[in-house]
Amino acid sequence: MQLGYSYKLKPSQRQQAVMNRWLDMLRAQYNYLLRDRNDSYDQAKAPRLGNYCDFKSGGEACPLTCSVSKNHSVGYPWKKSQKNPRRNAYEAQSSNLPILKKERPWYKSIHSTVLQQTLRQLDVAFAKFFKGETGYPKPKRRSRFRSFKYAPGQVKLNGNKIYLPGIGWIGFHNSRPIPDGFALKSVTVRRKARGWFASLQIEDKSVPPAPVKNNTEIDPLKVCGCDLGINKLVSLSNGKTIANPAKQKAFRRRERRLKLRQKTASRKRKGSSNRKKSYSKVASLHERITNNRSAYHWDVANQLVDGADALVFEDLNIKGMKSRCKPKPNEKGGYDRNGQSAKRGLNRSISNAAWGELVKKVEVVAAKSGIPVVKINPKYTSQKCPKCHHISKSNRKKEKFVCTECGYHDDADVNGAVNIKLRGLKKLGIDPTQLPPVRGKVTPTEITVS
Repeated sequence: MQLGYSYKLKPSQRQQAVMNRWLDMLRAQYNYLLRDRNDSYDQAKAPRLGNYCDFKSGGEACPLTCSVSKNHSVGYPWKKSQKNPRRNAYEAQSSNLPILKKERPWYKSIHSTVLQQTLRQLDVAFAKFFKGETGYPKPKRRSRFRSFKYAPGQVKLNGNKIYLPGIGWIGFHNSRPIPDGFALKSVTVRRKARGWFASLQIEDKSVPPAPVKNNTEIDPLKVCGCDLGINKLVSLSNGKTIANPAKQKAFRRRERRLKLRQKTASRKRKGSSNRKKSYSKVASLHERITNNRSAYHWDVANQLVDGADALVFEDLNIKGMKSRCKPKPNEKGGYDRNGQSAKRGLNRSISNAAWGELVKKVEVVAAKSGIPVVKINPKYTSQKCPKCHHISKSNRKKEKFVCTECGYHDDADVNGAVNIKLRGLKKLGIDPTQLPPVRGKVTPTEITVS
């Protein structure tokens, strides 16, 4: 079993200066190697005039651009292994680290595994891109590159202190002790608006992961369909609902305060110390809002998993839901209103709800208990009657669902959750007819999340 714990560090001013300098150098190296991969790829697309060989490396080269490889040009492309002598892009760029330290001696201050993990980060970014999970890797700005990572076996713990190679012993707030039997794996040091944090990955190989329940072990009555929304964060198929914290007064108060701080910071003179201080306050408030939302999501995840045999969610295309409206050109050469101004508020509400982060947390909590989390196609879940299966747009009117065919009525979000549950049962291989028939309106009851 693997777990992740996060602790706030208490570094000295010297240690903070060292870590900030490391981040600047690692970001420069990351962007340099990213540009190397981009240039090599562009060179490989250029017209080639036969296969030419680089005498030093023995690799193919184009006579116009002299690119040694289609994926990289930094590093040595061959290794001693006879089975697979060709190095991939990560291995070749890693072989150039000794040369980097000779040409730029200041990189010697960075621990070797930290440099290698930065190269691994770039390699993982390309792997996710080729799988279609993320977009093409982009150069990192200073505000987007805030962490570095240690490989397993490098970091030590002693009570309330942690030893980071190249930086030294640092105190930290031991908010929760590491359970007995868990060994320390990789450690990520991250700079945030409110200080430095260390994310520890711990593992206990003696504790096997919980086996996922199959369809014979799942009680259909304990399968819960979950409909994600804005007015209500989650509506369940059993008639219960979970409030959206973005609709509460405390969250709205923080939003107003954030708006005022952003306005104040934007009026400061560029490059001044006051502008830097103002934006640090904005970042601090952003982090506080994120932490509160994350804590609420963990509580919701535990509430959903408790007492359930399976959970069913919609497979929402959140990025597509927040896309901009298409422009509407008119005959005069201009553009008509396309509703983007009104949609901007909806996009903000979707971002504040953070449905994707909530589902990820539910999957993490459910995996510990072996509870399957199923995602289904959301098409017509809000327009379909679960009793007579009639589908029509006129069935739903805002928060109410009234079937125009059989007269069945219910809360619109709860009705959607029931349809989600029925589709999830089919995907799990369970006959939905085992459930009792749908009979009347279910009065929604709100669950209190502490």
